[in-house]
Amino acid sequence: MKTNTLKKENVIFSLMEGYSFKISDIKWQLDKENCIFPHKIADKMPEPMRIGYLTTLAYFSSEYSAGYTKNINYIFSKWLGTTDFKTIDANAVFQFNISLGPEKNHKLNSVKKFLTKWKKLGHVGVENSALKALEKISIKSNLTGEAVKRRDPNSGPLTDEELKLIFEIISKLLKEDKIHLFIYCYIILLATTGRRPLQLTSLKAKDFTRTDKECFLYIPKVKQRKEFRSEFSIVRIDDTLYEKLRTLIDLNQKFIEERVNGNIGHLRNELPIFMDAKKSELINIDQNLDTIMATDFLHIKNAFISKKLKNLTTKFNIRSSSNNGHIRLNARRFRYTLGTRLAKEGASVEVIAKALDHKSINSSGIYIKNSSDNVHDIDMSLNSFFEPLSKIFLGKDSTTNKKIFKEYVLGSFGLTESKNENIECFTCKNFKAWSS
Repeated sequence: MKTNTLKKENVIFSLMEGYSFKISDIKWQLDKENCIFPHKIADKMPEPMRIGYLTTLAYFSSEYSAGYTKNINYIFSKWLGTTDFKTIDANAVFQFNISLGPEKNHKLNSVKKFLTKWKKLGHVGVENSALKALEKISIKSNLTGEAVKRRDPNSGPLTDEELKLIFEIISKLLKEDKIHLFIYCYIILLATTGRRPLQLTSLKAKDFTRTDKECFLYIPKVKQRKEFRSEFSIVRIDDTLYEKLRTLIDLNQKFIEERVNGNIGHLRNELPIFMDAKKSELINIDQNLDTIMATDFLHIKNAFISKKLKNLTTKFNIRSSSNNGHIRLNARRFRYTLGTRLAKEGASVEVIAKALDHKSINSSGIYIKNSSDNVHDIDMSLNSFFEPLSKIFLGKDSTTNKKIFKEYVLGSFGLTESKNENIECFTCKNFKAWSS
């Protein structure tokens, strides 16, 4: 956001193209999904502080994602709900940290960034002592992947049996015309790409392509402070899914053409794959479709499609064999499932990070650490080591077990035993690599 634009026009453009607002507006619409009512929080502050809060929040709305800005506004609503302050000083920060507790202490990371920018913009309301207090407080990172670590049956990764059941049922329901094609495609993409909902609902027709041999999908990056559809990652999809996506785009094109009573073949590539039918009905014939297509206006809301996914298993009575309860479906569970499956197959943490579009490998490590198959493999590998050793200590056929143990150690470490019973290794011409 340009400061001179704010001072002269008092109009702020959201990071998402096509959305703008004035600071005085009661409602700030930041994108198709997120709107905030910052005056409900700001009106509880003294006048100079109120201006500082709104101006800084406006800056964040133009530089950061709508979800991030909404989260900051929510944090401040909680802060003012627990603490009564006339200015933000060290005492206010320490009190808020206590109210958050250790499990939510990570929220101070966003607070720290926001207050630092507030101060740099030169507005009243933030004391130096507040920033110093935030430097002193030990702020923990947000705990991620707890459901994976616990292998939670309701919010953790889906089992192989559950995933297979979901695939079989949605295929059957689609053939029977009991679910819409967009739900089927959405579930398959969640399961096969592990991407976040916003990444999938941001897809356009031009994002999937086919070569002579393979089909590919270009998926937008939505985290790491990215603008709408500015960067992409490429994933391979199968022919069946490619054809389903093409059919879905055909349906979307037909829907719009009936609405505007004209051909929009020249705009086909800009059509969203997951389209908001209700928003499409609001298009007027005289509106500039080129401008509309450049924004997220016609893209389906995450909340809408997530609700459809959530209600699917109860509507069609899809139950887990482990507890006979309805399988809880959400995008995160599919993401966990893909990461867990890759770990089972022996994928490295770097491969998992790339598959899940993680910025770093920090979050991807949980899948490697908590793979039950890894524990099984370690147990099986060590069994040959400990079994003869334990029998030696128990005095069971010591001579035979000593021989077994000795052979295991020599074989495992690539050592060879010469006729003179001298163990030769790395410098020996007969050195062998580690046994498989």
